[in-house]
Amino acid sequence: MMEKLVGTSVMVHPELTTDPVNMQGHLGTISHVIYEDNSVYVKFKNHAIGLYDTNALLMLVPVDMAIDKLRSDVDILNMNASDVVDIMEMYQLDATGIPEVQQEALDWAVTHDKISGAVVFSVEDWIEFQIGRPNQQQPPGRGI
Repeated sequence: MMEKLVGTSVMVHPELTTDPVNMQGHLGTISHVIYEDNSVYVKFKNHAIGLYDTNALLMLVPVDMAIDKLRSDVDILNMNASDVVDIMEMYQLDATGIPEVQQEALDWAVTHDKISGAVVFSVEDWIEFQIGRPNQQQPPGRGI
């Protein structure tokens, strides 16, 4: 499951107090996962590489979860139609698969407070979300 994170665009939490390579608020790409302690290596545009705990990194909520959240919580999130359009545009940028464009989408999401609360969460939250989802790839079992 965590191997799916390799290649994911992430942002180092802007308020992180201890950053091994001083990249708070900068965007990078997960290059390697350390399973034993839920940490990942992140490579940045300046070729610096830092080891981060998964709760120190921000990413876009998976699109299926974002759509469900918007359907159920749009009033609670106090969003208007233009906010929802912005979110859809962010996900269109993210879907290109082009790292620079994906990073632009994440930067846009993180810097808009109202939108950030709806579609940005930590890598640790992503892992917990994945653990909680039923494994649709698993073959059906046979009853005895």
